[in-house]
Amino acid sequence: MNISKLSKDIKDFSDDVFPPVNSWNPDLCIGQEMHIDRNGNWFYNGSLIKNKKIVKLFSKVLRNDGGNYFLVTPAEKVPVRVEIAPYVINDFDIDANKNIVLHTNFDYSFKLDSKHSVYLKEFESVHLPIVLVRPDNIEGFLNRSTYYRFLNFATNEGFVKNNILYINSFKAEIPVGKIN
Repeated sequence: MNISKLSKDIKDFSDDVFPPVNSWNPDLCIGQEMHIDRNGNWFYNGSLIKNKKIVKLFSKVLRNDGGNYFLVTPAEKVPVRVEIAPYVINDFDIDANKNIVLHTNFDYSFKLDSKHSVYLKEFESVHLPIVLVRPDNIEGFLNRSTYYRFLNFATNEGFVKNNILYINSFKAEIPVGKIN
């Protein structure tokens, strides 16, 4: 995996436009280990990647193939082991109509709506809301402080249906958590 080549391959894409990784079909490149831990930290061969620009660059060329994540360029495809989800949702805004815009750790924001579905994933005996961040099956999870703030909003503004707490955002019913 060559960082300079990767940068060149995707330099023409703005922050809000992602490269067409789903149309690229390179050979699988094995031998490196990429890992995203439960806190959203990225690792390469066991070492934390501290350069935020490189991590943001990697986040733009992620692909989800049947629940398995890969970094994909026109030349190579590298497996990425992901504990929860690759994106971390670290903040959100609520407009006057109580619609929600989520913000990620990679300075990417999106509306919480029917195009960004949410499902509850059990992780260590807790049901976490997992959000479809990008339409190509790239997911994100709410960090702890954002999750608690989000639950506070949902508790005040939401409704319960079949033991699931929901909120409305941009005319979509969004599941937030399981009620016991």
